[in-house]
This record gives sequence, C-alpha cells and structure tokens, in this order.
Amino acid sequence: MLMHGVLIRIMNILYIGSSGPLSLIPFKKLLSADYKISAIGVYSPVVLNDKVIAIENESLALAANQHDLLLLDLSQPLDTVLKQCEPLSIDIILMSCYSKRLPDEIINIADRGCFNLHPSLLPRYRGPEPVFWQMRTASTLGVSWHRVVHDFDAGDVVAEKRVIADDGANYREINQQLAENGAELMIDLLAGISAGRLISNPQNPEVASYYPYPQQKDFVVDTKWTAQHAYNFMCATQVFGYPYRCQIGAYCYILKQALDYDNNASIEDVEVQADKLYIPCTEGVLIVSYTARMVV
Repeated sequence: MLMHGVLIRIMNILYIGSSGPLSLIPFKKLLSADYKISAIGVYSPVVLNDKVIAIENESLALAANQHDLLLLDLSQPLDTVLKQCEPLSIDIILMSCYSKRLPDEIINIADRGCFNLHPSLLPRYRGPEPVFWQMRTASTLGVSWHRVVHDFDAGDVVAEKRVIADDGANYREINQQLAENGAELMIDLLAGISAGRLISNPQNPEVASYYPYPQQKDFVVDTKWTAQHAYNFMCATQVFGYPYRCQIGAYCYILKQALDYDNNASIEDVEVQADKLYIPCTEGVLIVSYTARMVV
C-alpha cells in the first residue's frame, strides 16, 4: 500500500482507548487511512442484552461494534486477553486515553512496538490530567507519542508537536485540537515504522514532572498571573465543576465563571459592577461572575 509517497506494509494494529476525543479522533483517522485495525481494546465495555452501548454519545467500544471490529475487554483475566490476541499476530499497539496500566505481557505482544498518545510535551506534565496543569501554569500545550513501558508516560518519545489553543477554549475544544494533531502525528509515526526510520528519544528524567488528578484546592486564580492566563485557565477547566478561589487583600472571592478579560485595562483594586467582578492582575483585568466574598 502506498501512502504519502511511502510504501506501507500491512500491519496488524491493536488500538486501545476509551471515550472522548483523544481516543476517538485518532481511531477515526486510522479508519480513514485504511490501516488494518485487528482489534479494539477497552476496559469493561458497557454491554446490555449482548450489545455494546455507549453511555455518552460515542465510545470506542461502540465504534468498534459499529465497524465490526473485534472488541477485547481488557478487564478480563490476563491469560484470557493474551489468548484472544494470539491469532491476531499484532504488529503494533496504539493507545490513547487509556487510564489503566497495560501489563508488560500485553505490551510485549506487539512485534514492532507499543505506543501511547500523551497530551503534553513529554517529559513534562506526566500524569492523568496534563491539560489542567498546563493551563494552570500557562505552559506550552502539545502532544507526544511515546513507547509504552512499565512506568506511566516514561518511554522514549518518538514524535511530538506543539499546539496553540484559542483564547477561551473549553476543555473539550482543547482536547479535540490536541487529538487532531496527535492523529496526524500517528499517521507519520506508522509510516516511519513501516519504512524503518523511526527515531526514539529517551526522556530526560532531570526535567520530567508529574502531576496528579486535580483536587478542589487546585482551583485557584492568582492575581500575579496575567488576566489572559487566568481567563484561559478558568475557561479550560470549568468542566470539572469546582468554584475558583481568588485571594485579594483581606478577602477571598469565590469565582464562578470567567466572562472576559482586558489586557490593556488597569485598575487599582477589585471592582464590583452589577453581578460582575473586575479583578486587577499583573497585566490586565479579569472579568468574572462570583458567588461569595469571605474574610481571610
């Protein structure tokens, strides 16, 4: 098969993921690129009356069912999963948005490697929710494909790309943009594997960082940030459903939603206009709705 000017050997691919853009968009890219998906792996697919169903609008398990692809339930005993994989002669495993640790025995069935899409520029922002932390610190967004090893997010990086999100993008929009870029990289990755020109770059442990799943205490807006930083953080993370705390002088304000920002404006102190709160930042003014003010 000829693709992008490169002769592509037919490879048997096991695709592992869940629901959401980071799994579904690369999967759909694989389908449209005519790669051979031998099976789909998910953890505990939802089944009703012997039919796979989706609690959300879409799921990887449901998509596998719709395209008549073999569905592997990775919550089954390891021996059962390995026995199901044996006749498939898996060449490559591709993973995205799979929250469980993949057993070494499954990683090793892929003759040409097991690779995961991670939504950050590794080795920075390892962990289960990197988008939250990248937005909280106003870091450069990006995606990385890396080899899967026993430790989470620690394998050699084989492809990566910086991504610029739009101002005010929400969580799903950011993940969709990351997934689209990751899907494009995936096609290049497969072409490189087939052509024997894959380059692996070990991660530097000295600059590696790991962040856990965010807790309520992490939803803080700091007036030392720029107004743009605060606005984008709130827009991107509102989906988690937590209020935001912002301390200004002797008061702590409980913020509900980011409404706008003005990087050219400047005020000396917080201002209340109708139901809007105007917060002075290091650069500009953040405009939000809020629910309470408490003495610190």
